[in-house]
Amino acid sequence: MRETSSSEVRIFFADTRFERMARRPGGVPREMALARADKMVDELRLDFGDWLDRELQELNAALSKAESDPNDNVALEDACRNCAQLEGVCAAMDYGLVTFVAENLRKIVSTVVSGAPYDKEMIDCHTDALLLAKTEQYRALRPDQVPEMASGLRRVVELAAKTSGATKK
Repeated sequence: MRETSSSEVRIFFADTRFERMARRPGGVPREMALARADKMVDELRLDFGDWLDRELQELNAALSKAESDPNDNVALEDACRNCAQLEGVCAAMDYGLVTFVAENLRKIVSTVVSGAPYDKEMIDCHTDALLLAKTEQYRALRPDQVPEMASGLRRVVELAAKTSGATKK
């Protein structure tokens, strides 16, 4: 058996390529970089509505395929991917309600991928909520600002999860 010694522990940090590059002289001051990033985001916001519309069309196309063939895992996974993209990008653009609804829809579609039955009413409820959430009146809202809608959508997700659990038994 090896004896343990009471020597001090040495902690050292690896010097990565990124850290070396970050320490190099030159570059742009932090404030200027943040100002440029804010300007770019503002420019992206101008085209964001078009992007959102295209993304929702792709999501609806994938969901239509899945509705006609609930065993089409490619269509279901495409729908999950679209929802994940909506979640991420809309969160970055402060579309809180769209982010929330897309996350819930992704959870429901994931249960179908896992073997739960395709429930058209659950999915339609969320796609209708997405259409509402993307409108100018609702897109800046957070889920806690529309509690009835948020709690109803959460209950639907819980029901989908229970349905998924029941089919696995």
